[in-house]
Amino acid sequence: MLSRYVSVTGVGEACIVTEEIDMANLSENEAIIEAEFSMISAGTELSRVFAIKKGFSYPVRPGYSSVGKLIAKGSGIKDIEIGDRVYYSGTHASVCRVENGNKTQGTSIFKLEHDICPKTASLYNLGLIAVSSVAATDIKPGDTAAVFGLGAIGLLVAQLYKQAGAKVIAIDPAKSRCDMAKSLGISECVSVSPENQVEEILKITNGLGADICADVTGDSRAIANAVFVTAKHGQVILTGTPRADIEMNVTPIFNRIHMNMLKVVGAFNNLYPLHGAEGCRISVERNLRYFESLIYENKIDAGKIISHVIKPDEIQEAYHGLMYDRDKYLCVVIDWKK
Repeated sequence: MLSRYVSVTGVGEACIVTEEIDMANLSENEAIIEAEFSMISAGTELSRVFAIKKGFSYPVRPGYSSVGKLIAKGSGIKDIEIGDRVYYSGTHASVCRVENGNKTQGTSIFKLEHDICPKTASLYNLGLIAVSSVAATDIKPGDTAAVFGLGAIGLLVAQLYKQAGAKVIAIDPAKSRCDMAKSLGISECVSVSPENQVEEILKITNGLGADICADVTGDSRAIANAVFVTAKHGQVILTGTPRADIEMNVTPIFNRIHMNMLKVVGAFNNLYPLHGAEGCRISVERNLRYFESLIYENKIDAGKIISHVIKPDEIQEAYHGLMYDRDKYLCVVIDWKK
């Protein structure tokens, strides 16, 4: 069966390549899925496209959050039937041959349990990251939660903290992203330059700071700001992945952590077990089902953050938009039926 897939061939360069997918000789846990939509990651994926992440070579086949229909499966896949719509961690491709593994940092397939728009469901991986930001905390009703960075994941994180009972302060230098947060029900938004964020947030919190500060940017400077506005005995949640090198004096940061008894917690979804396991009540599957239920019950609006739905051959333009035109490009989904 002929498939089209995204190939990143160099820094900032991408194209669509065709290949033949072997439909025969599936292993017991393999499946073949015909894609409907796949979501472009503005974090992990862009870090590879633009060589922010070090230590890999081109060409690269990106993508890890797709929705499609199962068209063939091995004998070991018991809980999903041919024709079922599934979320899977496959690369950007019109047809994927995917293993339904049992390791977190690997491929996996989940049947969609609710009738949710497949375009919106392609954001499930972002939802898993966002849910991890909340699961990593000891959040209490009435807490103040400051969310740094209002990209696609940050907007989901802000909604999830509000859903958990927190008063949310959403922070991003881009006014357009703060406006989006307001349209999603986040009333307190701070749209100032990073140099002025600490002063503004302390003003809003009457000098106390926020109980929980979640960085969703992966920018070390934003993490420093988060530390300086976290209240005594509060938590700093690292939802984003720091990648770019930066030079700064870290002593005031460590001093603040020490003197205010702060907890700095990494919220990396990929270290939870894939399915429920004895001794750990959190799993990837549990987080996914929670996020799915919030969408189904209209408690959060995930689909609203999709700014562009593109044809596959518009991939390079989308990458450059996400990287360099962040006022317009927020979250991009590839429509494989176009």
